[in-house]
Amino acid sequence: MTAPGGGDPTAVDDLPTVVTRVEGDDDEGSRPEPSTSPGADAGSDAAPASGSEPVAEAVDPEAPWERLSWRMLLVDPLGSLTRLAPLFLISLWLGSNRSNYWFEFIIISLVVLAGVLRWLSTSYQVGRTHIILRKGFFSRQVVTVARNRIRSVDTESDLFHRVMRVSIVEVGTGRSDAGKSGAERFRLNAIDTAHVEPLRDELLKHRRALDPSLGIEDEEQWGSKYGEDIARWRVTWSRFAPFSFIGFGVLMSLWLITWQMGDMHQRIMDLAVVEGTIAWLDSLGEPFAMVGKGIAIWLVASVLAIITYAIRYGKYALTERGSVLYVQNGILRRKHQALDKARLRGVEVRAPIYLRMIGGGRLEPIMTGTKSGGKASTLLPQAPMKDVRRVATRILGDETPVTVRLRRHPWKAARRRITRGLMPFWVVAALLILIRIDSGPSADVWVRWGIPAAFVLFILLSIDRIRMLGHALLSDTLVSSHGSWGAKRTVLESDGIIAWTVSQSVFQRTARVATVTAATPAGAGGYSVMDMDADEVWALAEALTPGITDVWQYEGAPEDAGRTSPSMGVRRH
Repeated sequence: MTAPGGGDPTAVDDLPTVVTRVEGDDDEGSRPEPSTSPGADAGSDAAPASGSEPVAEAVDPEAPWERLSWRMLLVDPLGSLTRLAPLFLISLWLGSNRSNYWFEFIIISLVVLAGVLRWLSTSYQVGRTHIILRKGFFSRQVVTVARNRIRSVDTESDLFHRVMRVSIVEVGTGRSDAGKSGAERFRLNAIDTAHVEPLRDELLKHRRALDPSLGIEDEEQWGSKYGEDIARWRVTWSRFAPFSFIGFGVLMSLWLITWQMGDMHQRIMDLAVVEGTIAWLDSLGEPFAMVGKGIAIWLVASVLAIITYAIRYGKYALTERGSVLYVQNGILRRKHQALDKARLRGVEVRAPIYLRMIGGGRLEPIMTGTKSGGKASTLLPQAPMKDVRRVATRILGDETPVTVRLRRHPWKAARRRITRGLMPFWVVAALLILIRIDSGPSADVWVRWGIPAAFVLFILLSIDRIRMLGHALLSDTLVSSHGSWGAKRTVLESDGIIAWTVSQSVFQRTARVATVTAATPAGAGGYSVMDMDADEVWALAEALTPGITDVWQYEGAPEDAGRTSPSMGVRRH
């Protein structure tokens, strides 16, 4: 059951205006489509705008039209050919005995031609009121953004960009990246790196006009050269990298590549250190050999994870400049991201059990216009939990939501954590029994050791889920926590909540608990408090969004209104 909530008071002011015109080759010629302002998607807290200015009126006759750097003619084909490298390797491997390579020459020629056409057809203008991007050769596209709607200017540069001293610049208006089509993205790939800082400062200069009381000194704080560091990457943070799945992903990719490359995989397996390790582990017998091989694979994956983590987050820095948070990270592929604190609705502290065991976690923003769960929106990568709490406190401006003791849920909710947590155990036990039936007495060791070990593991995970389950209700903030393997603590401001949803499964109705979800246009779009007492869910919603339960037409005593919903089993008087 869903009830609408209070809207964001800044929704009208934060409304993104993106005017897009797409010209195609049709029978009637090129005709501009109506101007649109896509502000009412799931990633924005704004309503649709009306009266968007036509593209012709947005053009500044006094502002020059600029082209991308000529070095794009080298960077763009190199990047495309790098992404096509697996295709070339497979082609060369399959056709190792042929005498011509027309297929490769044709692909390279098409990639180079596409880069030339992209450079010739792309131009942009930074006017007094709008910025305009024209792109596309066969299908012309014009993207117009009002300068007073700009919320971020993000930059990105991979290895080829850095060698050629160019960068990718993307202008954000607060709309979620997940909801943007290619025609709506104001993305410049690539401009001279020396022009990035002046362009960012110019595009963010309009913020002084939003508050006439600001002086020149205040305006300077919006510039990219000013601000205060909140956190910077440390080499010691790499110890958290092995406790993630990124290393296994890299290892699997390398294994597939070597497996496809003829005898490369066999050469690796024939190395003396590999053969010696496998022989020693096999001498231990089952199941110790299997456990040892798993640990060996984890050690190799850990080395790859540390290298990948350092490449991805090396030179990470989180800086606060005025009311903008600047995030930069990466060694080979440098990324600079600007996050407007006016669009911040909370934070999410992610602390899965494999990170908490060594005192680590990571921090993500709950913010309109950013994707949730992606590396692009990470405020703080895997780092010590004390640093995670410190950064969260600094961003929120209050330590209470980060450290407050959570209210425990009913014992029936704890019982559900155990019953649901043991479901994988029964699957594992059934598989081990089937292995015993199929293999005979030789598999007794798996039943003797595997079933008790699995039972202890899943019981411990269930107890950890009980410990992490809870919520706290502050004056204007909802704090919730749940999970174990993917545990997270969510801090959500009440101003960002636009609706409430209460749901009950068959088993939840039997236990008289319910899950209440606060819907928000920021982050994941909804954040849940799981397995609350069913008679308290709407009281929680009423406390954070006064008047939300007025939709229930009670016939009983007035003091009962707003406490519970008729759908939660409350009888009418």
